[in-house]
Amino acid sequence: MFPWINQSRVVYILSNLFVLPATFIPFFDLISNISFIVSFILLINTNLLLLFALCVVFTIKNNSNYRFNLLLKLKGEEISKSDYECVYLYAWCTLLRYSLIGLGANQIFLFFK
Repeated sequence: MFPWINQSRVVYILSNLFVLPATFIPFFDLISNISFIVSFILLINTNLLLLFALCVVFTIKNNSNYRFNLLLKLKGEEISKSDYECVYLYAWCTLLRYSLIGLGANQIFLFFK
């Protein structure tokens, strides 16, 4: 898609730094899924447009995670740690997980406010 992005070491390093907190938190994907459920319940009666956006982000996250797992099996665990494509796809999945957790935290904050 962007041929210059494959050659950029800066983007590669920033992607690795971006996913670093998610790798240290155990069950990070489970936390984002729970955050989705909480947000979904809180948004059902309040904001349907945000609920739709939440469902789209959740669907894209699961699709990206599935593709990442397929790529991980294809390339192998050792090669995938230094492969550009694997790092960028994992960074994309992590960004979507951060978004779900942020939306969930925002909805919980608004609920108790």
